[in-house]
Amino acid sequence: MQSIELGKHKNRGVVFDTCHSVNNHILLLGKSGSGKSVQAQKIILELSRQKKTVVIFDLNSVIATEHIFPIYRTEFIDNIHEIDAYDSGIHCELFQPVTFSDGTKEKLVDTVGALVDVLSCAGKLGIRQRAVLRMAIAAVLEEGKYETDGFQSVDEALAEIDTSYAEAVREKLYQLTAHNVFRSGKFFIENGKINVVRLSKFDMDTQKFIAEVLLSYMWRMATVSSFRQDGLFVFLDECHNFMTGEKCTVNKILSEGRKFSLNLILATQGLWYKAQSVTQQKLMQCGLVLFFRPDMSQLYAQAKLISAEDVKDWVMVLQKLSIGEFVALGSLTLDGIPVEKPLKVSSRM
Repeated sequence: MQSIELGKHKNRGVVFDTCHSVNNHILLLGKSGSGKSVQAQKIILELSRQKKTVVIFDLNSVIATEHIFPIYRTEFIDNIHEIDAYDSGIHCELFQPVTFSDGTKEKLVDTVGALVDVLSCAGKLGIRQRAVLRMAIAAVLEEGKYETDGFQSVDEALAEIDTSYAEAVREKLYQLTAHNVFRSGKFFIENGKINVVRLSKFDMDTQKFIAEVLLSYMWRMATVSSFRQDGLFVFLDECHNFMTGEKCTVNKILSEGRKFSLNLILATQGLWYKAQSVTQQKLMQCGLVLFFRPDMSQLYAQAKLISAEDVKDWVMVLQKLSIGEFVALGSLTLDGIPVEKPLKVSSRM
């Protein structure tokens, strides 16, 4: 992959050296209005120019046309492939056993287990609810119902079980089954495009549920080398909403995504966690971290993350950042020369 241009440091070009980075995950930190959304769009557009495949979960219309920076808008729109989850559903073989790199197929029992894990985690199901969901998914797979009826077939199978636990699971999955969100068909991702999954017509809990299921599905696909040749980048705004627990999919991708060519572009307003939390440790393992101007309550903590030896100096830098300025930490080059220190960068046009 080619490197990614970030901006200027004292009129010299700053580039993220993806070839020498520990991974290609990117984290953008900063309060609302600091410029991180525009920088994320710039990075995504640069990846698109390199014919890389990007998936964006458009939660709460964060990537609506009017929210794309004007100078990027035309080119951005020309490279978008839209997936209207609310009206058209999302086409993917969610219930299909994956094919391993040696050509063998996953056993049915393992496909059932994987789907139960994904839906149980996203829906926060209890043990007995997991058990009835397992029965329902097994029935759907054995009868081939997903291919004909889509995700609503899960509701039909749960209705036949007809217990209080099955009814509770039906309620938790209601928005997904009622809208038949997942449907059999050609995989929704188009290679070399900015694939925008439109979710904003759903309530926020349902948006998050759908995104978590898709993340888990893409992780399953990645682990059997589906993206290894060309790679895949996934953009998540307010990423802390998806990092609930050590075993969450985002943490798995942060830890192991590089070897499967699955990369994350994450944006959040701050690290609202204890200093030694698993979440913060994972986030700070991103190959590139961009610190935009933080809230006052975050100044010291973020300055310490930039450099524990020069905290006071970086506090001064962070609090004086203008919109579109940030401190870059990672594998950087300055006019082509490798740099092993954080740099204050301006991306303003």
